[in-house]
Amino acid sequence: MTGWRELTFPGVTRKESVIVIDGERLKLLADPLRWRILTTLGEGKSVAEISSMLGITDTRILRHLERLAESSVVHLRKSGSDPRTWRCLPAVGKIRFPNRSDKAATPSHPMSTEVVCQFNQAFRETSDGIFGPNSQSSVNHNRARLSEDQAAEFNRRLLNLIEEYFPPGKGDPSRIKYGFFGVLTPIDLAPIKS
Repeated sequence: MTGWRELTFPGVTRKESVIVIDGERLKLLADPLRWRILTTLGEGKSVAEISSMLGITDTRILRHLERLAESSVVHLRKSGSDPRTWRCLPAVGKIRFPNRSDKAATPSHPMSTEVVCQFNQAFRETSDGIFGPNSQSSVNHNRARLSEDQAAEFNRRLLNLIEEYFPPGKGDPSRIKYGFFGVLTPIDLAPIKS
């Protein structure tokens, strides 16, 4: 099913008042962070203001704004040498794009659908007590600023631990089967240096 979604920027008066987003620009706006940036933009904000509102480093915000500017969805006014003070302004008063429910418009998961389903099912069953009172289950969400070397060392040590506890084809078949689902991925860039 295809309908239309619109985002209006109040107070913006341009000769071209509406941009219809399709093709490559549609892929550009499928990124959830770029959509969040656009929804906070209003009549225009600096890189630092958007960064502060979303709790994301100014470097990362700037990279997404540059992509949006390349596609003419916004204007990036570069004044001065400090990119944090550069202003992002909507290119038009309204953008309109198809709200498609097909796979092409859906961002892909970093994990397969099967793995995601197993993960969700396991947590539902754990909360229902299906594995008994002594089963182990944990979810951790940790964030830290690491160097590339530190991230590589963490990954190496984690993989060694996984190999030790989850060796293929080994284990006691009379015990509860455990699965480990982990994702180590960058979630933000270093801030712009003064």
